Amino acid sequence: MRIDGALRVAGGILCCLLPVVWGGAVGAETVRVLVAEGKSAVTVASSGGLTLTDGGSGRILLQRPSAAPVRLLLQGGAVVVREAGVSVPAVWIWPGRLATVELEGRAYRGRLQVQPMNGGLAAVNAVDLEEYLQGVIKDEIPPDWPAEATKAMAVAARTYAVYQLRQNPETLFHLRSTTASQVYGGATGEDLRTTWAVQATRGQVLTFGGQPISAFYHACSGGATEDGAKVFGENFDMLVGVEDDFSLACPYALWIEQLSAAQIEKALGRAGYVVRGVVAIQPVSRSRTGRVLRLAVDHRGGRLLIDGRRFREVVGNETLRSTNFDVRGDGALFTFLGRGSGHGVGLSQWGAKEMADFAYQYQDILKFYYPLAQISQLGG
Repeated sequence: MRIDGALRVAGGILCCLLPVVWGGAVGAETVRVLVAEGKSAVTVASSGGLTLTDGGSGRILLQRPSAAPVRLLLQGGAVVVREAGVSVPAVWIWPGRLATVELEGRAYRGRLQVQPMNGGLAAVNAVDLEEYLQGVIKDEIPPDWPAEATKAMAVAARTYAVYQLRQNPETLFHLRSTTASQVYGGATGEDLRTTWAVQATRGQVLTFGGQPISAFYHACSGGATEDGAKVFGENFDMLVGVEDDFSLACPYALWIEQLSAAQIEKALGRAGYVVRGVVAIQPVSRSRTGRVLRLAVDHRGGRLLIDGRRFREVVGNETLRSTNFDVRGDGALFTFLGRGSGHGVGLSQWGAKEMADFAYQYQDILKFYYPLAQISQLGG
């Protein structure tokens, strides 16, 4: 593996990345995470007992000292608590003697809010930022990865969460518990190794111009990270791509996928694109790192021009691991030869592991993948 260039870029990083105090809000940050939606009913419980309150008035609806579950139902656009004989617009669920409350058997720190949303019940976990991260890092990377990679991941995940909170502070939720935001499994299965990484970097975020950045990250860059502006728009031009030899050894540095014309046509059809008989697929434009920005799908009914990201999304993000691919086909079977996994912006998780294996500190890793940012301390 050639790492000379990466070593030169990372050299002397520690002098630039010593934490500075960022003048944001002080104290315990609370984030709201959408952990369930579209439910006709949900079950909540807690081994230490729980309390249910009216989300509007705050009055106590039900107190349960035992671990017996409580069933909440959607009825007429409201939440029904049958045990209390009430129907209210929203319900807060507070843990009792223990620090967690369970939703459908999964434990969450903090408290839960249940209310109607988009025709179903939604559950939102309101939780301290640092406790939220304990439920993120364990699901985003393997807990047995090197400590410095885990700490870098903790800072990136914290920064991403704070950025989302700052963008929409008054919304019902700031983040989803899926890959649409960050994978979050609550307190269930927390791991001491990833919890330690969160505590070791407590309050540290990446900033640019005095503000937290949207610290995107992905599984593997495949050799070069992407400019944020090319993927997420001009507002993210502080996220600049770098040559990334550290990611060349990851399991997805190179991949291959074969899809029939019928499979592609069916996938496009499900997404609302009228395509009849795919005969050719070819990139129209690429980013400077080789990722497909625009794609042409020629079919018997004409030509479909589609963004590379959208095409990948339609076909399946797990099928086409990235937009950095070449296509070969004969009109019946198409072979995609690709590099990397994910959108390619920001930190490469496998690259961070490789850097940590080479004894880089987490500050080095962060400076390499976010070269314009600095580490700051939330609230002092």
